Amino acid sequence: MSCAIDTAAAIADLESAGVEPSQAKAIVRAINGAAGDPASKADLKEMRDEMDRKFAELRDEMDRKFATKADLAILKNQLTTRIVVSQIATATLLFMLLKFFA
Repeated sequence: MSCAIDTAAAIADLESAGVEPSQAKAIVRAINGAAGDPASKADLKEMRDEMDRKFAELRDEMDRKFATKADLAILKNQLTTRIVVSQIATATLLFMLLKFFA
């Protein structure tokens, strides 16, 4: 974002610091040229609208790539069922082995 400077005062300050008058003017012109035009309200609104659009696209992409809460709940139930079945099968096998070798 650009800022306005008092060119006459800046030139005077540079000259009082020992800078040659022609160099002081060139320095101030270079600073003003580098500063560019200030942003208008319309420019800022356009930038904000563009950022909002990009964030919306990013949210959509993340929603497509990552699981939803419902997906995670289904996965949790499936894993819990597999663990319980696995534990029952292990307990049954141990019981059968104990009976066979006892």
